[in-house]
This record gives sequence, C-alpha cells and structure tokens, in this order.
Amino acid sequence: MFLTKFNVNLVTKSSKGLNTIVRLSSTSAVNDSEWKNAKPYSQIPGLTKFGLVRAVSPGGKYNNLNIIEMSLKMQEEYGNFVKFPGLFGQRDLIFTLDPNDIETIFRHEGKFPIRRGLDTLEYYREVYRREWFGKGNTGLVPSQGDDWYQFRTRVNQTMMQPKTSKLYIPKIDEVAIEFVDRIKENRDANGETPNDFLEYINQWALESIALITLDTRLMVHENPRSAEINRLMKEVFRLSYEYDVMPSLWRTVKTPGFMHVMKTYDRLTGIMREYANEAMKKLEASTPSDDHEPGILEKLMKIDKNVAFVMVLDSLLAGVDTTSTGIVSTLYCLASNPDKQEILRKEVLKILPEKKSKLTTQSLSSIPYLRAVIKEAIRLHPPFNGNLRETVQDMVIQGYQIPKGTNLVLGTHILPIQDEHFERSNEFIPERWIKDNTDTKCPHAKDSHPFAYLPFGFGSRMCVGRRFAELEIEVLTMRIIREFKLEWNNPPLKFKSFTLNIAADPLKFKTIDL
Repeated sequence: MFLTKFNVNLVTKSSKGLNTIVRLSSTSAVNDSEWKNAKPYSQIPGLTKFGLVRAVSPGGKYNNLNIIEMSLKMQEEYGNFVKFPGLFGQRDLIFTLDPNDIETIFRHEGKFPIRRGLDTLEYYREVYRREWFGKGNTGLVPSQGDDWYQFRTRVNQTMMQPKTSKLYIPKIDEVAIEFVDRIKENRDANGETPNDFLEYINQWALESIALITLDTRLMVHENPRSAEINRLMKEVFRLSYEYDVMPSLWRTVKTPGFMHVMKTYDRLTGIMREYANEAMKKLEASTPSDDHEPGILEKLMKIDKNVAFVMVLDSLLAGVDTTSTGIVSTLYCLASNPDKQEILRKEVLKILPEKKSKLTTQSLSSIPYLRAVIKEAIRLHPPFNGNLRETVQDMVIQGYQIPKGTNLVLGTHILPIQDEHFERSNEFIPERWIKDNTDTKCPHAKDSHPFAYLPFGFGSRMCVGRRFAELEIEVLTMRIIREFKLEWNNPPLKFKSFTLNIAADPLKFKTIDL
C-alpha cells in the first residue's frame, strides 16, 4: 500500500497483550498521539556505553558468556526489551524477547527488508573489492534495498522451487553413504567417533553444498585446497563475531586486524572463484542429453555468470557451518534420547528396508517423525543467534519510541528454550511437532506463538537455501540411524557462540552396528 497524504497507525494485538504500534507515513516525522505519548528512545532500559565496556571486559558480568547466556542475563536484569549501546561507530542494538513484537516487526518490514549483521562482508564486497562484484551484484547476505530485491528476484525461481532440491536426492544420498563408510573406517575399537569428528561433519557439509551449487564432487577429505575452505570459513565466522558483533575500531580506523579480515575474505573468495570457474567451463564444454535436467549452476549461468558466481559464494559461505550445526544437534539429541531414536528408526526402516535401499523423491515425501526430530533438535540448539532487522519506519514498541533505522535483535534464539513459549522447553519431544498427535500429555507446538521459533527467518529474506539444508540433514540422519545405534556417554554437549553456534566439545558418539 502506498501512502501519499495520510498517516496510518497499525496496532498489533494478541492474546498476550498489545505491545507494538507501527506508524506508516510518507514523511520522516509524524506527530501522532501515540508517538507523543510513548517514552523516548533514550529511556529504553539497558547498559550505558561505559557499562558495556566494563561488562564485557575481564572480570565483567558478561565476560566469557556466549550470546545465549548473555541474552538470558540481560533479560533477567532488564526485561524483554533491552538496549545494547553501540561503540566505535557501531549503532545501538535493541533486543526484544517478545514474540508479539517480533511478529509486528516482520509483518511491517516492507518490500525491502533490511538485515544488517555482517558489516565486514558488506565493506569487503561494496568497497574493498568492488571491482570484483560491482553494483547490484554483492549477493543476498550483505546487500540491501533494491540491489538485494533485484538479486533475490533473479535467483528465487532457481533456489526456492521444491523440484529443484528434489533433483539432488540421489547425489546427496551418495555423499551420505560415503560419510557412513568414513565413520566405520575411522571410529575406535569401542565404536566411538574420533575427537575431530566435527571436521568430518564440516567436510560432509561442504561436499554436499558444493555438489548442489557447483554440480561437482570436491572430494573434500582428500583435497588440501578444499580443506582450506573449511579452515577459512571457520576463521571468517570467528572474525565476523570479533569485528561485526563485538566492539571494534575498524569503522573508524582500518586496523591491522581488520586488514586480516579483508585478506581472509580474499583468500576464501579466490579459492571459491577457482572452483566456480572450473565448474562453469565444464558445463560449457558438455553436451547435454535430451532428458538432461539442468542443475542450479547451469540455470544461474543462463541468468548471468556473475550472479551464478556470487550465489555459489553465498551458498558455500552460509551453507556449511549452519548445516553442520543442524546435523550435530540432531545426532546429539537422538543419541541422548534412545527412546526417540528407536521411534525414528522404525520410520526409517520403512523407507530403507535394506541398508542399500535407494532414497527417492517419493520415499522422502513421508517422513513426519524425522522432520519433527530435526525441528525439535534445532529448537534446542539453534545454529543462529536470533534475527537482525533494521526498522524501515518509525514504530512504538513496548511503549518506547523506535525511530526508523534502528537495529533490532529479534530473540528467536531464546524464546524456543523458555517454558513461557514452549511447554517443557528443556526436553527433547519431537512429538510436539506432529499435527495429528492426540496424546493429551504431550505439549503441542501449535500452542506456541508462531513467531517464537523461526530457524530459517521469515518473509522475503527467509533463508534461500532452506530446502537444501533440510534435505542434507534428513538424508544423512536417515543413513546414520539405519546403519548404527547411536549413544552419547559423555557430559552434556556445550556450544560456543561466534556469529553461529558451534559444538565446543569433541563429538564422541558411540556407534553400534545394526
């Protein structure tokens, strides 16, 4: 809706209260009564700049806390709406832990949602290496406004169609079967996976997403160049947390540390460009058969080779560690809950009666418990720490004035693990996601606020690779559960938080052959 002469107030109301007023206007200043009566932005509870520095410094109350622990601590001290002041050129972050506010923010973000977060990547592509990317071709992650919209529009038809992901089932299954063989070859005499099993999982994730986006087998565990991609991506996520999330001087002064960030992006981009060029040349030299079904890279190349390369780059950057955390969470929850593992195994045996049975589009269309298992595992151990949005219009949230251009952290990493939003939130109960579950003692996800759990985001900036990530996790989980009984005989698994949540302990799963 386009407004040229009128100011309109939109009020979001739910069973839990009336919290957010959105003010749509054709002007930047709107003198309506709600705005006048709201408390000023400066009164939002939270730390001062000095208090923040002290809190994150050695001995401070937030020092050495991960993002989830820090968020819970802030909520305990300040409530569901907290200001986190910006330092050294960063803007303030406002944390909201109210699903009603989250719904309103998402539903009124307009045609061009603004998602900040990786400022270093934005600087790298739009300023530092602008000649490599060019205007309007910096990708889905760092771009905003019309540049983002045009790029997303160009790739949506290729990336978001269900039939596109289904095309890759046999190939993804092949990689999963090879991964199961690697487990057998590398576990110890007691059947336990090696201390560096997370590296094996990262290699599987890279091999899988590269097969999807490049239509190429990298053979990651045998290829030093591919192994370096995994190393560099870990470095990127560590550095992005240090330079994008934590206070940093780089926005004012280009420090040696910041230049190291740029060089890391350079090296990662260079290797991926080599792979992309090799894959494109291979496609151009091939002669497709009459029944040939083009893959993602081939379709994107027909749109624009530069678009194809940037989409490959973003898919690899965003699709390895996130998918790795998803499968780690799923396997850990199953190994820690043998009763749920057995329920899943019964479903898997119907799809894979023999270990060598093939997975097909039809067989993967009926796996309700597996999908419930993955949802529940990611609820308990999310890969991402919330969603970040910039307001595209003035708003009143929780009774405070929130000007256009304010950065908001939507606490979708906290809400799913709180009893207020999910009954028995600390328990692994896949059945809560089964729609036709009639067990009156079982909590139901349908009773939770729909905006309390958004692992892939919401709206037009929802994760473009969602279908592929889900497919990879589903296929590998099925293959592992068909082959082994999993046990976890260790203390509870801990996760460390950078831009993503990553397993902090050795993944010592015990595998018992079936």
